[in-house]
Amino acid sequence: MKLTLTTVLVILGLTTFSQEKIWNTFEGTRVLNNHSTEMLYKHNLEIIIAHKFGDIAGSNGGFDNFFGFDNLADVRFGFEYGATTNFDIGLGRNKGVNQQTQVIDGYAKYRFIQQEKNGKPINLTFVSSMAFVGRKASTDSTSIAYYKEPLERLIFTNQILVSRKMNQRLSLQINVGYHHRNLVTYNDVNGMIFTGGVIRYRVTQTFGLITEYNHVWNRVKATGQKNPLSVGFELITGGHNFTIVLSNGRGINENLFLSNTYSDWLKGQWRIGFSINRRFKL
Repeated sequence: MKLTLTTVLVILGLTTFSQEKIWNTFEGTRVLNNHSTEMLYKHNLEIIIAHKFGDIAGSNGGFDNFFGFDNLADVRFGFEYGATTNFDIGLGRNKGVNQQTQVIDGYAKYRFIQQEKNGKPINLTFVSSMAFVGRKASTDSTSIAYYKEPLERLIFTNQILVSRKMNQRLSLQINVGYHHRNLVTYNDVNGMIFTGGVIRYRVTQTFGLITEYNHVWNRVKATGQKNPLSVGFELITGGHNFTIVLSNGRGINENLFLSNTYSDWLKGQWRIGFSINRRFKL
């Protein structure tokens, strides 16, 4: 009897150990621009304030524009809420970029798999987001903002995120998705297929380095659009997460930077940005 009871306790202990969850693959629900697989705890609210400035160098940068600080590329205020441990919703307001301005965005994110210490090897998350362009319609029939009806103002992005916390310092993420604009110019495509990747290396308990890249596979070369590449670092201070980013993308939200990046790193057309995240338990 004693042997049987001991065996049962050992098995239960091993089962509990094998299901130990892995937390903080990333520090926030966003990496630099795009989503991360990280989720909010149930009934937690995260407020995100993000800015991007103008070109640091190149024809639109330099000292005359104080290396981009005199020009605001985009700004976003976001509110994200953990409805359950595995389901988040969010709402944001963007200044917007190029001709897609005064943008309201929303998203829903669901985690199917969470990495475990001796069990599931990855995090698997699905994100569906939508943006509505609120600016006044253009009178130019060749413009991307020549809206005739509200549905033409909608932009959608759906993506699957897969990540793994390799150790206490290194986290990796890949994503694959579909980005769709209901209205585009005559020489562009409505739907874009993209993949991306993230490398995050935590140097210390409060300082980390991050690289993020997204590649659109069917981008039309004639549009002059580029693939967004960003590098940055994060400072973690208790309930705050402060991120500095250098990027060729002007937009902050995925519904904007995937199809509105025209700047070239090699020409100095990259900019500095930052975001401040503050989390509250409701």
